[in-house]
Amino acid sequence: MSDWKWVLHDDTGRDVRSTESFPSQEAAEEWMGDHWGALLDENAESVSLDGDGARHYTMGLREA
Repeated sequence: MSDWKWVLHDDTGRDVRSTESFPSQEAAEEWMGDHWGALLDENAESVSLDGDGARHYTMGLREA
């Protein structure tokens, strides 16, 4: 089983920090659904989901 984590990016796209590890993609996505607002308060503008040795996707935290 591989660990999954979110990498937070600032408004320039620079990595700020990563989150705790999650046991599955589903667990990571559920956590994001509950915490995205707090990440905006940390000045994160986007996040990337890393797991299984690859970056799966990047998304903005603000509504379009």
